[in-house]
Amino acid sequence: MEKIEANKVFSKIDFQKDIDYNIYPRSIYECPVCRNKLSFNMQNFKKYSLNTQSIFSIEEQKKIEKYIHTGKQKKPNSFIDFYCPKCNVPTRIYFTAWAGGRFTGGYHLEFIIINA
Repeated sequence: MEKIEANKVFSKIDFQKDIDYNIYPRSIYECPVCRNKLSFNMQNFKKYSLNTQSIFSIEEQKKIEKYIHTGKQKKPNSFIDFYCPKCNVPTRIYFTAWAGGRFTGGYHLEFIIINA
């Protein structure tokens, strides 16, 4: 298990609804294991905002939860799970979905957990 700050693997870590569009700009994620690149946009984070469902096995989920708990890491309110398409490493992106003002809200990418 390894925790990596989002700004180390993403080209953009903040999205705001009144500034950014659903599909543009994009944030390019570079897998820290194999260097494969994936593209994310605000629509991806909107879809998984306040997510409680995981695609990982129960064992993988328990490992992540234990790692977060033992590191005394504050867990953000949202996450996206995926397997890297090239090296198949289980990856969880933790991000904070926020709302503010009358007409805005957004997403801040916090960190990733990989099970390499």
